[in-house]
Amino acid sequence: MYLMIGSRPDIGFAVVKLAQQMANPSNDHYRVGLHLCRYLLATRRYWLVYNGLSNESLVAYSDSNWGQDHEHRKSTTSYFTMLAQEITSWLSRKQKSVALSSTEAEYMALSDCSCQLIWTSNLLCEIGFDIPVPHLYGDNLGSLFWSTNLVQEKRSKHIDI
Repeated sequence: MYLMIGSRPDIGFAVVKLAQQMANPSNDHYRVGLHLCRYLLATRRYWLVYNGLSNESLVAYSDSNWGQDHEHRKSTTSYFTMLAQEITSWLSRKQKSVALSSTEAEYMALSDCSCQLIWTSNLLCEIGFDIPVPHLYGDNLGSLFWSTNLVQEKRSKHIDI
């Protein structure tokens, strides 16, 4: 977990899935954990490299899966933000509520990601960096429409502010 949080976004999904099984682990989970340790050993020379000369603005990518958790029916939110062509923050976690559609799950993921993007942008401005407007990318046309449309739609009125 420490490695995932500090410097290894590539193991985020595996670590989160293994952490969900901590209350009742099986031999299969143990084998997957060992496989993850072998992967970390084989990739110990991987590191994050920031390109300060790239002059790229703050960029974020957001995604979610809808209804993959058959037990609780909650979707998983995932996003990462990039600055200077490298990842600066990332997240993968279950959503707090059950989404009624893939569009709603993606919309909630966009919302979480936009909060992180605004926080990072404000932090960079406070410490003196003049950054252009950040970009947020998603892959669901319905959620992108909801996020840019100021009129509340019938299909989205149940989503809490």
